[in-house]
Amino acid sequence: MRVKCEGVLFIVLLVQAVWSQNNYHNTDLGKCGKVHLTISSLEGTYLELNWVTRCDHPDDMRPDEIALYDRNPLDRNEAIPARVRISARKYPEGYYRTKVKFGEPWLPGNWEYRENLMRTDPGQHCFPYWIASFRSNVIIDSQCLKISPTWMSDNSERLGMQRIGSLFIPGTHNSGSSQTVAFLQNYVMNQDRNVWTQLVFGIRYLDFRVGYYENDGFFINHDVVRISKLIPVLREVRRFVELAPKEIVVLDFHRFPYPSKFSAAMHERLVAVLSEELGDLALHSTGIQSGRGPTLNEIWARNKSLIICYGNKEIARDYEWLWNPIQQFWGNKRNVADLKVFLDSAIRDHKTILNPMWALMAELTPQTLDVIFRTNNLRKLADNVNRQVTKWFRDEWLSNVNIVATDFFLGNDIINVAIDRNVNG
Repeated sequence: MRVKCEGVLFIVLLVQAVWSQNNYHNTDLGKCGKVHLTISSLEGTYLELNWVTRCDHPDDMRPDEIALYDRNPLDRNEAIPARVRISARKYPEGYYRTKVKFGEPWLPGNWEYRENLMRTDPGQHCFPYWIASFRSNVIIDSQCLKISPTWMSDNSERLGMQRIGSLFIPGTHNSGSSQTVAFLQNYVMNQDRNVWTQLVFGIRYLDFRVGYYENDGFFINHDVVRISKLIPVLREVRRFVELAPKEIVVLDFHRFPYPSKFSAAMHERLVAVLSEELGDLALHSTGIQSGRGPTLNEIWARNKSLIICYGNKEIARDYEWLWNPIQQFWGNKRNVADLKVFLDSAIRDHKTILNPMWALMAELTPQTLDVIFRTNNLRKLADNVNRQVTKWFRDEWLSNVNIVATDFFLGNDIINVAIDRNVNG
């Protein structure tokens, strides 16, 4: 391709022009000019342009423009009009929120959920949204907003020898708290996509809190607020695991906040529900919870890819298909700087106890006065921290982490950061 650049004729080899559905090898995500798209945590629908601004190497191509397209700008010879085009220099933080709405579009690759869904397409699949960075009209990088429903299977040769306790696993915090509720909605909703959609995008760790109600059964809760019935959520998980059998999904039944005294009888009823809905898919824990745990090859050899962790070690001990509780490192911070200090300390000093996996809860938490005075709601706090979370784990903490859970996960790039680290080291 010949591009005229500042009066000089250059021959530009655009290696990145070759896009594959299974192109997971987007190495060096922190390189100057690399781009990615997110969805606003604050509004929950607007597309956000993100690009790397660390341009210290002499060979770096510092972008001067960033653009949003509804098609791959590298696909055609003729010019494709940009939906948004901005000067990168005006936004030194490498971030711009557009007025283009994402909404809740149909999931590509035949991954839209329905109970009788029988066939899906493996690999990555793009939504019609592409971001590109430019230097003097030459494309530096171009990426789409995409789902990665089979990223473990697609990269099985590279991932097979990695241990589950060493894998970088992207997760969500309060994963089931995605359904609108009338009571204190801004302080109980941590996600705006349901569990099925989280899994399809590439999330592999789900954090559940369960409540029991005598007349209504088990619910996904946020603390004492019930959000949605548990069984339909478990059936979404089941259908995903059946359609993508090599995707290792970790379910963490972490707390049981309602009633305050969650009795042994309630635990036994919950375990019975889990056994009926998911027991045949669950990986048995006997002999494989020590050290960093089994390799992915060892898990795949058992043809069981669902790991169910249970937040009561006495109950978990009585069932071979339940894993011990996962230790969560939760800072309970409302300030970005304080959260970073806490996470950095947890990464340096953590020790796995009962379970080879451990989880960093990379989100901010509103305090009591925030709820009383309606300040610092969950969306606002997620908007404050999500872009920083991407940078921290991409640029500083890429190694020596396991599970990283966030709020409003589409507001960060943690899925792609995790995939790239696992695949490319």
